[in-house]
Amino acid sequence: MTYSSEDILTYRSMELEFDLLIKCLYKLDVKSTANWGKMNSNQMLRHCNNFIEVSLGLKKIGLKTKIFGKVGGKLFLRYLTSINFEISRYPRNSPTLKEFKPKEIIIDFEEETMKLVKNIKQIKKIKTKFTYHQIYGKITTDLFKKLMYFHTSYHLNQFGLLNNKS
Repeated sequence: MTYSSEDILTYRSMELEFDLLIKCLYKLDVKSTANWGKMNSNQMLRHCNNFIEVSLGLKKIGLKTKIFGKVGGKLFLRYLTSINFEISRYPRNSPTLKEFKPKEIIIDFEEETMKLVKNIKQIKKIKTKFTYHQIYGKITTDLFKKLMYFHTSYHLNQFGLLNNKS
């Protein structure tokens, strides 16, 4: 399979973006406060890890979420595409699915940070053309990576660590 120069540039830029997410994570502190929303930094880390682990199939989802995904998942992906995955155009304080909510009262900040770095690196390594997502089904890996990047960057932006429009 051959790739166009545009494909290579897109791929390389995504590589750089994931590295940027990791750099921003290291700026997060247990005492960091969100500019909006209810989560503290520990909860945000756990939330992002839950999102990625559900997305990678490492954590299972409930029947209601599977049904929601079949009914509204593709529409949600179309919405994100329509706003070009720009976090500045996505509404703040959006509701989250229960699978992504942190359930624990005590969350180890360092452990969650390292876990999120590991999860981001795992996403970065995916090279297949398609990826299976428990909620959205079979999607292109490019779309999968954009979704993971969008979600993580949204929350880093929530804590003032990444102020971009991707």
